[in-house]
Amino acid sequence: MDIQQLNFTYPGLDTPSLRGINLRIAPGERVAIIGRSGSGKSTLARLIMGLHTPTEGQILLDGLDLRQIDVADLRSQIGYVSHDMPLLAGSLRDNLTLGAHYVSDERMLEVAQLTGAHELARQHPLGFDRPVGERGQLLSGGQRQMVLMARALLLDPPILLFDEPTSALDNSTEDTLRQHLKAWANGKTLLLITHRMSMLSLVERLVVLDHGRVVADGPKAAVIEALRKGHIGQASV
Repeated sequence: MDIQQLNFTYPGLDTPSLRGINLRIAPGERVAIIGRSGSGKSTLARLIMGLHTPTEGQILLDGLDLRQIDVADLRSQIGYVSHDMPLLAGSLRDNLTLGAHYVSDERMLEVAQLTGAHELARQHPLGFDRPVGERGQLLSGGQRQMVLMARALLLDPPILLFDEPTSALDNSTEDTLRQHLKAWANGKTLLLITHRMSMLSLVERLVVLDHGRVVADGPKAAVIEALRKGHIGQASV
C-alpha cells in the first residue's frame, strides 16, 4: 500500500484533517498508527477504506488508485474494524456473516472462537440466532467489538485495518484476543490504530500523527524511546 501526498479536509471545514501524508506499507508488515485524539488516525483509516475521497493525493493498493477499485473488491481485501461501527438489527449469525452468507458454519465458528464471540452464542438459548438489537444495543460495547472482529476476519483478508478494536474490552479478554491475533495474523498486513500500549506487541513499526501530519515513523522501540524522551510531539501510547 502506498499513500502519496495525501491531504483531506472535511466538507465545511477550513483546517485539513490530514496534510501531506506519505507512507508505504509493505505486504506482511505490521504497523501501528498512534497519536493524540483528533490527530487524524481514524480519518486516515476511513480514507483507506474508501469511505472518504482524498482532497489531494492518492492511496494505491497493488499499484491501483483506490478510486479505480470496486468497493466490494476493496472490502474483501481489507478486514476493517472501527471503534464506532454499529451492528445491524438481526441475529448474531447475521452480523457475523454480513454480506457473506455463503461462508460455512465451520468458518463462522472458527473466527467466533478466535475473537471470543462464540461465548455470546453459548450463553444464550438461541445460540447464534440470538438477537443483537438495533445497532447491537442488546450487547455490551466489548461484545460488539468481538462480533465486529470476527466479521472482519471471516473472509481471511490479506490486510487487517483495526481502529481501536479493543477499546471496550477488559484486560483479560484483550490479552486472549491479542495472543490469538498474533498467531493468526502472521504473514498478513496489519494496520493498527490504538491507544493501548499492550496492543503494540502485535506490531514492529510505529507511525505517529500529530495535527494531521506524520511526525515520526520507524521501528517500534526507537519511536517509543524518542517519545519518552520528548523528542517527538505528544502521542497517546
